[in-house]
Amino acid sequence: MTERALGLRARERLSTNENEFGPAPEVLRAVSDAAGEAHRYPDCDHRVLREELASRLRTEPDSILVGSGVDGLLGATARTFLGPDRAAVTSEATYPTFGYFARAQGADLRLVPYRSGRVDLGALARAAHETRAAVVYLADPDNPTGSSHGAAAVLDLADALPAHTVLVVDGAYAEYQNASCRLTAGQVTARRILWLRTFSKAYALAGLRIGYAVGAPELLGTLARGAEHYVVGRVSEAAALAALDAAAHLSHVIEETTVGRAHYTAALSRLGMTVLPGTTNFVTARLPEAATARHLTDALARHGIFVRSLTAPGMTDCLRISIGPATQRAVVLAAIERALDHRTAVTTS
Repeated sequence: MTERALGLRARERLSTNENEFGPAPEVLRAVSDAAGEAHRYPDCDHRVLREELASRLRTEPDSILVGSGVDGLLGATARTFLGPDRAAVTSEATYPTFGYFARAQGADLRLVPYRSGRVDLGALARAAHETRAAVVYLADPDNPTGSSHGAAAVLDLADALPAHTVLVVDGAYAEYQNASCRLTAGQVTARRILWLRTFSKAYALAGLRIGYAVGAPELLGTLARGAEHYVVGRVSEAAALAALDAAAHLSHVIEETTVGRAHYTAALSRLGMTVLPGTTNFVTARLPEAATARHLTDALARHGIFVRSLTAPGMTDCLRISIGPATQRAVVLAAIERALDHRTAVTTS
């Protein structure tokens, strides 16, 4: 869509938080093998995948609901729990899709500002009580900042909400968190929490649209009433099962992303930017002013390098860049340096 809007061809598409390291070879083989069954409907209960996920998460299959990525599950959540007579709460600068779905259902949406550049958990809880919110949405780790409060703080938030409120925790980037900071299925199922997970990020299956919700069986039973049947196909499910077994590839992706984050942080800092602390597959860098951020985004796009210029309140001086391999990072950093040098030359001439 960005390419069509700008009339430019992407050489490096680093604006959508895709996994630049790609899927595991085992996944590609599984996709090829499953393609011959593409004319068959999937098991709409996704029993095999749910059992595999439950085993790994140390929970029961009835605590897993498969859906078409986090976005599909957010849509189902809004259809199930929201309406014109209900309120929802989220942060004004966080991932906006939940807000789109909430408004589409006619819900009263309360947006709370970030505090010190990150989600304000206390403000979310206060707004939930003020509005008697049916749903509170939190991305942890957050997009677009990359920051994470961690499991203990998220559970404290859940316990501080009204008893009827559902806390939706978007865990799209959970695999990038340190395990000690990550929620567990046991913690989630003991509360009114829907923990949304995806195969789009660390597992590199964004194009196959598959994710899952973790929650108490009775909560998932309610959610299932607003979900679609046959929403995830056989090929996607085969890819997800293979991705779960490709542990070495997942470890490689996480390790290389950590290396890439450190590289970008050091290099962008030398170029006068401030990289926000994060636990995701992207870096968010703050520039001296919003105009410089817009200039840099446009200059990179003209050379086929797409990064995200943020438009959320308090973030307009920031860029978001997906983390990829070293060769890609070298190309991106060289282009950024050239664009900044050109802007400086024009400004001072």
